This record gives sequence, C-alpha cells and structure tokens, in this order.
Amino acid sequence: MNVEPIINARFKKFRDSNDLNNMADGDAFERFVNHAIFTSHQPDAFSADNELLDKICVGGQNDMGIDGIGVKLNGLLVRDIADIKDILNKFKRANVEFIFVQSKFKPYFDKGELNNFVDGVRDFLSEEHRMPMNEKVKEMLDLKDFLLSDDITVMWEKSPMVRLYYVAMGVWRDSQHQLALSDQLKSDIAALNTYEQIDMHYIDRDALKSICDNNENTFTSTVNTIDTMSLTDVNGVTDSCMALIYANEFAKILTTEEGLIRKSLFDDNVRDFQGVNNINKEIEATIRQEPSKFILLNNGITIVCDEFVPNNRKLTIKNPQIVNGCQTSHVIYLAQQRGLDISKVPLNVKIISTSDPEISNQIVRGTNRQNIVMDEAFETTKKFHKDLEDFVIAISSDYEKIYYERRSKQFNHNPTIKQTQKFNLRILIQSFVGMFLNKPHQAHSHESRLLSDFANEIFQEHHSKLPYFTAAYAFLKIESLFRNGKINKREFYAYRPHILMALRESLSGRCPNINSETAIDEHSLIILKTLKNDDLFEKQLNKVLDVFKNTRDKWINELNKSPHGIKDINDFTVLLLENTRKAFKQGTSDVSTNDSDRYKGVVMKILTDKMGKKFGFIARKPENIFFHSNSNRGLNFFDLEGKLVSYRISTNPRDGRLLAVDVELAKN
Repeated sequence: MNVEPIINARFKKFRDSNDLNNMADGDAFERFVNHAIFTSHQPDAFSADNELLDKICVGGQNDMGIDGIGVKLNGLLVRDIADIKDILNKFKRANVEFIFVQSKFKPYFDKGELNNFVDGVRDFLSEEHRMPMNEKVKEMLDLKDFLLSDDITVMWEKSPMVRLYYVAMGVWRDSQHQLALSDQLKSDIAALNTYEQIDMHYIDRDALKSICDNNENTFTSTVNTIDTMSLTDVNGVTDSCMALIYANEFAKILTTEEGLIRKSLFDDNVRDFQGVNNINKEIEATIRQEPSKFILLNNGITIVCDEFVPNNRKLTIKNPQIVNGCQTSHVIYLAQQRGLDISKVPLNVKIISTSDPEISNQIVRGTNRQNIVMDEAFETTKKFHKDLEDFVIAISSDYEKIYYERRSKQFNHNPTIKQTQKFNLRILIQSFVGMFLNKPHQAHSHESRLLSDFANEIFQEHHSKLPYFTAAYAFLKIESLFRNGKINKREFYAYRPHILMALRESLSGRCPNINSETAIDEHSLIILKTLKNDDLFEKQLNKVLDVFKNTRDKWINELNKSPHGIKDINDFTVLLLENTRKAFKQGTSDVSTNDSDRYKGVVMKILTDKMGKKFGFIARKPENIFFHSNSNRGLNFFDLEGKLVSYRISTNPRDGRLLAVDVELAKN
C-alpha cells in the first residue's frame, strides 16, 4: 500500500529504531499509531521503555475490536495497580481518562470495523461484559474497575473522560453513517452516568502527520501581540524579547487540532501540571473575576524556541518549549475548555531563541527555582547523572553501545541511536534496586517512590558508576531476548528485577557493599564479562530461569503459598536468593560483607556541647544524622567538616532518634 510519504518515512524510522522489521506491516502500524497517539498525551511515556507500550498494544485475538487501550491518572499513563497507588499516595486526587485506539493500514475508513471498535469500547466501559477479551484487555479492565471502585471515586475531581481514536490512511470526509455510530456511542456511554465526556477523533493521514509533528515539537505558531520589547544581548542567545499577549492568542500555541493541550510543549519543564490545588484555583479565580489584573498577579510564561520572527504586532514562533509557566498554561487551557472568556486576560511572555542546550538548561533551572518543585523533578539534572551519562557512553564502546537518556527525548535528534539502545531513570533505578540492592519486590514501584525509599543508598556522589552501568546493560540484554522471543514473556516478564538479582548472584556471588568501590567494581566486572558474550549470557540466563521456575514451584506446591502477587513479596525474594546461592557456587562469594550495614556521607558541621564534648551532623536524607563523641570514642573531630565518612546507624534509647556510630574517615 502507498502510504503518505512523510508518514511512511516516520513509520520506517519507528520500525528500525524498535527492531520491528520482522513484524507484519499491520501489527507494526498498530504499534506505531499507538506510540504516536499516547505520546501526544504523555511525551515521555515510552522514553527508553517498551514495557508500557507492550501493555497498551492489546490488538490480537479477542481484542474486542480495539488495538490500543491507555489508562491515564493525573496526566500519567499507568501500567498497573501499583502505579495507581503510588500516584494517589503522592497527589491525593484522581483525574482519570480512558483512551481507546483502532488503527487500520488501509486507505479508507471502514464502517464495519468502526462498528466493531465502538461495540468493543461500549462493552469495556459497561458494568457487565459480554464480548470475549484477551489477557491484555483484561489487565486494562482491572485498572478501570479499580479506578471506579468506591475507595478511589472519593478522590475524583471529576468523572473520567473517554477518548476514542479511529485511524486510517485515507482522507476523512465527515461520513454521516460513521458520525451516527459515534453519536450513538456517546449517548450510550452518557447513560451509564459514570463518565464526564466522550470524544471521538477520526484521524486520517494528515491528522496523523500533525500528531507526529506535535510530538516532535516541530510546529510553528503565529500569535497576535499587544506589544513586544527586545531584551539585552546574551552570549549563546540568538534573540530574546518580552511580549504582552492576550490569553486567547497564547492558547493557539497550547492546543492541538484535536483540542488536546500540547504536552510536548512541556518536555523541558521540571514538573507537570499539579492539578486543582490552591494556587491553580487562585489563577482561575483571577481569570473569572478580575482578568485585567492577571498580569499583575502572575509571573508569566517563559518560552525557549529555535526562532521567532516579529512582524507588525504578530509573532511567529518556531518549535517552542514552555520551560516555566506549566501551571499557568494548563489553567488557561482548562478555562478556555470550560467556556470562560480569556480574550481579556493579559499575559507576560518571555521568548528566548537559542540553540545552546546548556543555555536552555540554565533557563529551566533559573526560572523554576522560585517555585516549590518536587525533588525527583531535578534528580537527573544532578552531577551524578550527568557523569553517569558520560561514563555510559565511554565504557559501552567496550561492550555494546547504549545510552543513558536522562532527559526525555534527548537523543531524538540522532537517528543512529535506536530505542532499544536507550535506558531512562525508571529503568535504571528499578534495575539497580532489584539487581544490586536485592530488593526486586520493591523495584516495581514508581521511580518517585524509589527515589524516596532509597534516598541514602543510591546515586551517591562517591559511588562507582560501574554497577549502575551493569544493571542497565543487563536489563537491555534481557529485553532483547524477550523481544526476539527467546524468553517466554508471559511467564517471566513481570519478574525482570528478580531475574537480574538471581543473574548477578549466579555469576558473582554475594553483593559487596555498594559503598566499597574496589569490591563492587570487581563484582561488576565478573558480570560484565558474561554479558559481553551472547552465548555464555544466554546459557547462564537459562540456568537462572530454571532456578526461578523451581523456586516458584516450591513456593506454590511445597510451601502452599499463593501464586498471585509473588513479585511484591519479600519472602519470595529471600527464597529465590537461597535457591540461587545453592545452585551456583562460583563467583566472588568470598568478598567481605562485614561492611554491608555501613553508610557514607559528608560531615556538615562540628559543634561543642555545654560539657565541652564534640558532636556533629552527617548529610543524610530526609534529615541529617547526628553523631557524638560519646558513641564515637577515638574519633578525631579536628578538621572533620566537609570530609566523607562511613558510619553505622544506631538508635538513641531515650528518644528513638537515629544516631551515627562507629564513624570513621571513608575508605574505598
């Protein structure tokens, strides 16, 4: 079939990048369309991570006429109930959206296929289900039922939205028969009294091209301005200005053809929309009650772009990124969606044209420092992650070229880097926690939860980068075997952190203290030696999978434990470790683990108490830890400030407060 040339070029690039050239055209096209549409809802959803895309692509036998199903909670696509719980635990509110996609690699819109799609969505959203459904659809249905349960509905800010996308490579001509089908669906779903709004989008080849353009942020927008003023020259900045713009004009930049907010505009923003909190309620109240005062009460918007051209009170902006003003932008968008008049709401918009990524990063950090920003939003901007990115590039040339994509889409400009060569923060933290900290039962949590739970154990400045590289590289090697059908995905995919842990133990024995650079590097190099040899790696992994299967069988049949939820149970992790250590005797099991309960940190302050004795504080999250000369006899407190020390943790019997004991200068 002849596909529109630009779409065809993007489709080919997608197949090459994701190693899908052996997949049938229709199946690969479904995956391509799902990737494009769901990326328009969450730009970083599939950044270096194919697990979510696999879950969303539900097409196949008993798919209810649906190719893609996505469940969005507070703007984020969720994988499982654990994701939902993590998000709700953080935000205490629920904005829910269900998204359905049907795509056909055909040059026309087929009424019969649309009818099947509509019937499937109707059945999925209903309380009772009559159509047969495959396992992937059932998993999504479980998420829907959980979000519609009484415990969650009390957190709803509004009833869930429903969006349908029917995609074909023809030209949409407003077929009255097909429009009637979607109108009937809207009426049927509205009668359930559960859903807020039902939108149906017919996506033809031009609309799909536009979605792809928006995802890549390759679009140009022209807005009318009230006035503009040039700013002073800055090295690395091509041009800059301050523009006064009414909100309805600014909304032209914000909104796609389908009426969605352009999420890709906020790729470089440090945080997503925070929902209906007090600050955002105040912003909307000003729009409603005193629109002319808006510019006095709001800090405005900062846009970084490739180029802008002023012309007689018009401003044409090429490839904009909103680096500050995400909350204001979303409130303006929502106000317009609710029918409020925003044509008299003046905005202060700073526009900066630069091609220097370091300048852009400085602007992002500088313009967001005055706001309350979650710690994890800045995590990958820290020196540790920048150094790790460089380390991965340098060392991977000795193994296989892989890349740490610490910022969403940072390698999109380089077509030689495939999706299968990249890993992101989520993959890194989940793999490392499972593989090197022996906590695979916790590794499935959202990255924000893991950053909090393991704040003092991961991403420390003094840590060697080699075990982090090893964890990511091992993950990508295992992913490749899943992708090529060499490992049973249904049987093992949910247990990847467990498999990583068992693989490490099988090759290199007990894990030394992560703070001991020499020992952990030796440990990692033994693992990397096997990972480098494909034949050895596959043979070893198959042995590990046999141990895993035997452990699972023992758990269910001998111990009479439930087969459900074992990936989240600590006792199963302990059993798997025991069985792995029995099965494999080689490796560095003789590495000393006497320091396994020691931590490292920098001494922040040394003080003297009223008895003339020394005490101090060592940097630690969520609060610095106290140490005293009484419990650290023999420690020389002189010139200790700013030094890296190691310590054990004890508890003050009087008040239960944590204490650092056995403090000494750190040694590798």
